[in-house]
Amino acid sequence: MANHRGGCSQPLDPGPCRFYRVRWYFDPQANSCAQFWYGGCHGNQNNFETEEICRKACVFT
Repeated sequence: MANHRGGCSQPLDPGPCRFYRVRWYFDPQANSCAQFWYGGCHGNQNNFETEEICRKACVFT
C-alpha cells in the first residue's frame, strides 16, 4: 500500500478529467473518510480506492 499520510491533509481535488469513478477522501475537520467522484486523472494524494484504505491511512482515534 502506498504511503498516503501526507495526502490526508490535502484538500479534496477530483481532477479535471471526466472518467468518473467513486473514490474516498479524508476530511480532516470531521476526522473521517467520505466518497467523492474522481475524474480519473491528476487530483492529489487525498484519493483512496476504498474507505478502509482511507481510514487506515488517515483516521486518528
